[in-house]
Amino acid sequence: MALLGHELGHFAHGDIRYGVVTGGALRTLATWQYTLARTLVRGPMDLFTNGMTFLPRQVVLGLLLDHLSLRASQRAEYLADADAARVGSTEAAVGLMDRLLLFRTVDSELRRVSAAASMRGGRGGHEAREQAERMLWEGLAAHVGAVPEREVERLRRAGSRRGHSVDSTHPPTHLRRRCLLAGRPQPATIAYGDARLATIAAELAAAEALLARRVVRDRAV
Repeated sequence: MALLGHELGHFAHGDIRYGVVTGGALRTLATWQYTLARTLVRGPMDLFTNGMTFLPRQVVLGLLLDHLSLRASQRAEYLADADAARVGSTEAAVGLMDRLLLFRTVDSELRRVSAAASMRGGRGGHEAREQAERMLWEGLAAHVGAVPEREVERLRRAGSRRGHSVDSTHPPTHLRRRCLLAGRPQPATIAYGDARLATIAAELAAAEALLARRVVRDRAV
């Protein structure tokens, strides 16, 4: 619930990166950056392709739209964090910050599941991938939940020293966490029980299945 509060908070506070003009421009730049990215060199054709896309790639990377909107974007992140605490509670919002520190653990587990599913060929391999897709999110949640608190604390300290952030547009995670803890702890304003959780799960089921299929099969390539 805290995560939903955070993401919806971007729209509530008028984050310019979510607007029609600026948001559309940023998505276009991201698409071009992905399209023009260097390819792995396996032969002369790959060298030729990288050479032909070098100048357009530098133009896309040199555009300053991302940097010009950085200050407004970071302010919007703090406001969205406040919404996460107001909707899901301060405790849940702080827990969300801790989960962001586990990105390497999550990536490693996703790669492991994908590799295990792709080791078998034929019909058995197809069934293994389908099973991995069905159980992906439940298994990932269990894996993350099993990370001991001492490891989370170690990651907090390391993240504070290294200035961990989600990406270049987000403030450092430890500063976001500190800001949440600076005020009076807030209880959740939106209660959720089994019925609401079931409704949310049903709404996200199709997107979860599609994303699981892409994660398992793309990482297996």
